[in-house]
Amino acid sequence: MSTISSASYIDAINRLAPQIETSAEEIERARRLPSRLVEAMADAGLFRLWIPKSLGGAEADPMSLVRAVEEVSRLDGATGWCLAIGGEYGVFGGYLRSEAAREIYGTDPHVYTSGALRAFGKAVAVEGGYRATGRWPLGSGCQHSTWIVGNCQVLDGDRPLLAADGSPLTRLLFFRAQDCEILDTWHSIGLRGTGSHDYAVADLFVPTTHSLSFLEQPIAPGPLYALPTIALFGAVLAAVPLGIGRHAIDILTSLAGTKIAARSMKTLRDDVVIQADLGRAEALVRSARALLYETLQEAWQSATEGDPLSVKQRAMMWLASTHAASSAKKATELMFSAGGSASAYSTCALEKCVRDIHAAGQHITLATPNYAMAGQAFLGADMTGTALLSRDNRGEPKTKSDDDGHQL
Repeated sequence: MSTISSASYIDAINRLAPQIETSAEEIERARRLPSRLVEAMADAGLFRLWIPKSLGGAEADPMSLVRAVEEVSRLDGATGWCLAIGGEYGVFGGYLRSEAAREIYGTDPHVYTSGALRAFGKAVAVEGGYRATGRWPLGSGCQHSTWIVGNCQVLDGDRPLLAADGSPLTRLLFFRAQDCEILDTWHSIGLRGTGSHDYAVADLFVPTTHSLSFLEQPIAPGPLYALPTIALFGAVLAAVPLGIGRHAIDILTSLAGTKIAARSMKTLRDDVVIQADLGRAEALVRSARALLYETLQEAWQSATEGDPLSVKQRAMMWLASTHAASSAKKATELMFSAGGSASAYSTCALEKCVRDIHAAGQHITLATPNYAMAGQAFLGADMTGTALLSRDNRGEPKTKSDDDGHQL
């Protein structure tokens, strides 16, 4: 079985770079990744970075997957997004019971897991499992998935079951991809190639073993699975805007030697306004990137030492991810403006960077209310009701937040 070490994943991406770049137009047009590219990424082990070692995965540190997603997103945002989803969902292998974990993650080196985490489905408890019915939006990569997850509210007959804190009890169920109906709904401003369509199941039996809850402790013992899962997911998704922002800077830098600025009749390279914009963009991307990696490194150090993260450390993970996305978006918009009329042409690719980064920034884990949540934590506010920071779990997304953002 193909695996990848944290020392070699960048080499694997460098080898894949020509294929990703030459596929970019097809990805945008077809609104999905080509199968040959998905298979090449799987062969390189990129989707197995967070799968437990016991299942043949790399069980790499958080920074490895974030860096991989950042580098791929610099080549193509949609491909980076699909790597983010498929890569981070490998962590579920640390939560599932051993037999199900091995069936889903340990037998097929080309396994790709996708799906939404908001509880849009209903799961009626029956003997041995659940009867699941529901429709979920924005299932990135669902067309090349092996398994698709759907978060469901658990029912006893028609009565909702409640968790210990009185909130609706939910479980994340694993469906075989062939058991899901894919609905062609992904007609988007950006990240068009992610194939983030709606998907649905109807009265589908799912064994109890093929489900998990973030309220439960992980099965795998490693530090990766001790970290707050949803906050980790936010950090991985933030790598997509960082990569896109870097790509926008690359494009503008290349354009600067030939494009004439109308106001000065100088090349962009010699125009003082453009020079300042480029400097601002570099500062935005580099500083936000540094904060994200520093925050992840500190969280990883605590986890490897067996120390639970403090409320402030959890808040920093949300803050760093949100700030990375916000700063990269500002940098990309600066580069689009600096490119002048050339930016409007699809041949320039700056317009695609702007579209993709706006789509990525809509995700709930990167939403601007996270700034306020972090501020409350730093001010010592009572965070008891803020599940993503204060509960002794991995950070289950709450139903009340469904309308605050989008799950791509």
